[in-house]
Amino acid sequence: MKKIALLSTLCTLSLWADVYATFETQAYREASLGMNASGIVKTLNAREGDRVKKGSLLLSLESSEEEISLKMAKADLESLEKECTFLSDQYARYEKSAQVFDKNTLQKLKSELDAKLSQRERARLATAFQTQKLSKMSLYAPFAGSIAQKNIEVGDFVTTMGGAPLFKLISDQSRLLIRYDSKYSQNVKRGDKFCLSIDGQSTGKCAVITKIYPTVDSKTRQMTAEADGFGLRPGTFGDGTIMAK
Repeated sequence: MKKIALLSTLCTLSLWADVYATFETQAYREASLGMNASGIVKTLNAREGDRVKKGSLLLSLESSEEEISLKMAKADLESLEKECTFLSDQYARYEKSAQVFDKNTLQKLKSELDAKLSQRERARLATAFQTQKLSKMSLYAPFAGSIAQKNIEVGDFVTTMGGAPLFKLISDQSRLLIRYDSKYSQNVKRGDKFCLSIDGQSTGKCAVITKIYPTVDSKTRQMTAEADGFGLRPGTFGDGTIMAK
């Protein structure tokens, strides 16, 4: 009985293997931000190290011309809206009394209304265009995170012709990229725990592997797995053990 129990224990232990691995921490999301318009930087609302919310205004360009153009487009649209309303009401009244007016009068009024409606539609498109043009004069954070890099100052000229990104934004949430020898490809699975160390000292933290990358690095013969980064700063690296089943 003792031999059977010992054999059973050994078989159970053999189901687990400690796989050595290294890791580096990366942000879940990174973005190099630029502008879709050219102009002079008027306001700058973020600098390196600042944490920003999704939708936070990062910078805006001088936009007085665009603002005037939008006001003019809105004024034209408002005027045409009133004219169309007047002509529509007038045509409706005349149509109800068609026997009083000849066909030519009604047809002329209808043509005038159609022409005015076309002008109104063009004014709506012009207003939408100017609104979109003005919106391009401001840069907003596409997701919550921290400003890792800033390459712009108030008064600088921004162009759409390329160059260095204005900001580099990294998400607050990080991930561990865990690398291990591909000979353990059949051992390591999703759900296994990875216990990590930094500078040779155990952190006491173990992350659950959530993803296994399907390819093997042809140079290092290593595979890569992914796990939550515990909020570690991107660029942090170390090693540890995968508790593979």
